[in-house]
Amino acid sequence: MKQRFRISFNDKKDQILITEYMLWEGRYIEMSEEKYQPEQLINVMNEDIQKVIDAIRTNNLFPPYELGLTIAKKVVQFLNEDDESMDEIFVDWEDIEETPDDNEDPEDEDLIEDELSDLTDDLTDEDMEDGFLEESNEIENIVPKSKAPVDDEDAKNDEI
Repeated sequence: MKQRFRISFNDKKDQILITEYMLWEGRYIEMSEEKYQPEQLINVMNEDIQKVIDAIRTNNLFPPYELGLTIAKKVVQFLNEDDESMDEIFVDWEDIEETPDDNEDPEDEDLIEDELSDLTDDLTDEDMEDGFLEESNEIENIVPKSKAPVDDEDAKNDEI
C-alpha cells in the first residue's frame, strides 16, 4: 500500500496536523488525521529522534519505523523552518531509503553448507546408500518411535 503523509498547521496555526493518505485507484484518499500541539513536539525534538517518532505514533497513525523516521525528520524540519510561506510538507512512501534485501549473504550460504557437511561427515557411504532413517541406523536408538496418537483427532481415526 502506497502512503503519503502531509505535515501542516491547522487554520489557526495552533496545531500541527499529520494527515495520512492511501493510494486508491490512482488517487490519494485521506485515511486519518492526527493533531499535535507544537510544544509537545518541540519539547521532544531537542532530545532524540526516537522520542519524536514515539510522540507522532498513535493508535490511528502508526507508520513503520523507516517511514516514521522520515516523518519525524520532516516534522523537525517543518518546526525549525522560519519561512512563513512553507505551510505543508509531504512525505511519500518512495521518500524512505531503500531497505536492504532479505536475501542471504553468500557468506551465510557457505556457513550453512559447512555446517551441513559437518553433520554428514560421520555418515559412511553405506549409511547414505541405505538411507538416513533406516532401522539399522543409530538414530532409531536416540529417538524412539511413539505409538501414541498426536492429538484427539488422531486417536479417533482408525487408520493410524
